[in-house]
Amino acid sequence: STPSPSQALLALPKPVSRQRPSQQAAMAPKKRKSAAKTKTATKKKAASPKQPKKAASPKKKKGGALDFDVYADADEGVVTFEGLAQLADDLGIDPSSDTKLLAMCWRLGAEKPGCLSKEEWARFAENRHLPTYGKAQTVSVLKAGWNSLDPNFLDNSEFKPFFRFCFEFNREGTKRFLERDTALALLPLCVEDRSRHTQLFLEFLGTKPEDFKLNRDQWCSFLDFSLAVGEAPEFSGWDAEESSWPILLDEFVEFCQAKLKES
Repeated sequence: STPSPSQALLALPKPVSRQRPSQQAAMAPKKRKSAAKTKTATKKKAASPKQPKKAASPKKKKGGALDFDVYADADEGVVTFEGLAQLADDLGIDPSSDTKLLAMCWRLGAEKPGCLSKEEWARFAENRHLPTYGKAQTVSVLKAGWNSLDPNFLDNSEFKPFFRFCFEFNREGTKRFLERDTALALLPLCVEDRSRHTQLFLEFLGTKPEDFKLNRDQWCSFLDFSLAVGEAPEFSGWDAEESSWPILLDEFVEFCQAKLKES
């Protein structure tokens, strides 16, 4: 079965609530006290005066500064998927379906999968394609111009490097491929309506073993195929004899032709 879009790697982890240490400790399982200790503690509580409640720590203001340290992982020194999830929460967007989040990371020039360095984060102020360029570096400014990051505004020459970036950013570590289920969920989000073949291609990928891997050439070639080849069953522009497409796309065409003969 085809995974839902929310299963894609774009579906970032939910932001971890920023709790004070005292709150986290209160959630930990408590040890049971002996009856004698409990009675003693009860007497002490009764004798001690009530302490005034401490004021809650102020939360980060919505729409506040795009501070790298707020979103970065303190141990890793970069903004990870968790930090991007927190930014998505501050923006009020759904990271499981909003490809503008990927477009933002692309414009920031993210070089490694799933993270942004401090140098890359600084490009919020430097890249003219970002809504924060020449303006205050705040979540409010980014949110106000969020729709300008929509990949649908890109022409095909710009969309191709963005589509390739979607593959690269969602790889795991040094792996040079996407797992089948990740590709199944991520592909329709990224290609959107630029392909006539998406649903059939997803169905085709679904017939592959669960451990099937999709490499970068296959991912990028699907977009090229989509822009160059007409709808099934004609597949105008397709030449099986002269084809230089990856074998996976030859198999896809054969799959479609066999499926349409059966129906």
